Amino acid sequence: MRAVLARNTGGILDPRPAGAFRAGHVPGSVNIPLPPNLDAEAAERLLPSFLLPPRHAPLWVVDDDPARLARILEVLRGRQRPAVAGLVLPLGWPAGMGEDLCRTGKGAETLWRPDPWLERYRDLLPPATLGPALDLACGSGRSAVWLALRGYAVTGVDILPDALALGRRLADHHGVACAFTAADLRQPDAAPAGPWAVMTIFRYLQRDLLTRAGGLLVPGGVLLLRTFLDRPGGNDGPARRHRLRCGELPGFFAGPEFTVLAYEESADPDGRPAAGIVVRRRAARGPAGIESAP
Repeated sequence: MRAVLARNTGGILDPRPAGAFRAGHVPGSVNIPLPPNLDAEAAERLLPSFLLPPRHAPLWVVDDDPARLARILEVLRGRQRPAVAGLVLPLGWPAGMGEDLCRTGKGAETLWRPDPWLERYRDLLPPATLGPALDLACGSGRSAVWLALRGYAVTGVDILPDALALGRRLADHHGVACAFTAADLRQPDAAPAGPWAVMTIFRYLQRDLLTRAGGLLVPGGVLLLRTFLDRPGGNDGPARRHRLRCGELPGFFAGPEFTVLAYEESADPDGRPAAGIVVRRRAARGPAGIESAP
């Protein structure tokens, strides 16, 4: 059991009934109840891939039913998930288990994660009461849904209808509302005007959009952006025109109305060079030159 917790860098899935899960579960686990006889059709309906961590991320499945556990592992490995492993819960679980090995009540929120840049700088986000959030080039909507789970009214924009359909399914699964819109951001005025308390742009570069993005924020609003960087070792990615030059990104937010809260050029988890920035639009100044609270 301690080995599972020590190696939990992806997620822990607990497929037992909700009541059994609440009575005692492994810390950090997520409950997705699954039937004992899980066939392929039920697995696709009850355990869709968009609820899971990235395919190569470690995923533990813990269960008190060895037959169900074996079937779930078979299904997941059939989806080309090489880092999935299983653990049968001890007989009599959770009797005799300390708090370091067993928790009661509600478990972790999701097996999936938003963009790592957003999760890393979550403490820099303004309160949801400041205004709505916009996720541009949102893909399948994980960052958008993550923000909605934290109380933001979220709009997600992407050019791919199939990706947006996955975002809607993810939002429905978690019981939150996200407005997903299909649009080509290369077209004039395709980005909703807002204003927005939070804006996110990940793995997408459109320079003319960046010149306008900061102006779409409310005073006190925050933009989080991370995308591809053109530097040695970065040839495995989009065309060079879709990659930032080293040191280029802060220049889009050099005006006095912006504060750069974080900036970094480094490698993403997949090894591709990337640049990321977190920018806040400064609050309006009063007559005495003092910034007013947003």
